Amino acid sequence: MSLAYGAEWYLNENHFHSKLHFDELLDKILENINDSSEEFIVKHAVNHPNEQPESWKALEVVTLNTLSKLYSNLKPQLAEKSKIANEFGLNSSKDFSSWLRTITFIRNMIAHHSRLWNRVMINAYSWPSNTRFPLLNYFPDTERRKKVFPIMSAIIYINDIISPGNNLKQELFDLLNQFPNTPIYKMGFPPKWKEQPIFKKV
Repeated sequence: MSLAYGAEWYLNENHFHSKLHFDELLDKILENINDSSEEFIVKHAVNHPNEQPESWKALEVVTLNTLSKLYSNLKPQLAEKSKIANEFGLNSSKDFSSWLRTITFIRNMIAHHSRLWNRVMINAYSWPSNTRFPLLNYFPDTERRKKVFPIMSAIIYINDIISPGNNLKQELFDLLNQFPNTPIYKMGFPPKWKEQPIFKKV
């Protein structure tokens, strides 16, 4: 977005679908900026007192929830919206947006020490008909997506793209090995789940 529209694109409502949501999100972003004690934000305020920070500064201090909503509110016809989804291995901005909403839901649940085990995913999300890299060898229907396994696989998929060589899958294997009697099928794990494409390479 910065390459296409300049450093302060997030301040321009013309890039967004809903003006109401734009106004709400901008208020939240500016609040996060004003509340931030990050050195680069403080220095910006000193050196440029009458200018808002560039997007790469501003978006460093907002929440995942705000980032998710900001992306969702981008106009669907913007080529950059699709390009962002493509960068994360998805062919559809709609799918990526729905994943972000659900990942944010899970992140907030964990941050507040709520139970993830056997949790029903009340935040409905879509599933891509195909992905750039192998993910699952089946299409999880709406009922299956109410369980943790599909969205957990999606998180690992995105994480593999962001941070190749990460240890997330191995940590999951190690965790489940510590509790071998756990009925993981209740979380939506299919039989022979380790043979799913996303888990074959650690």
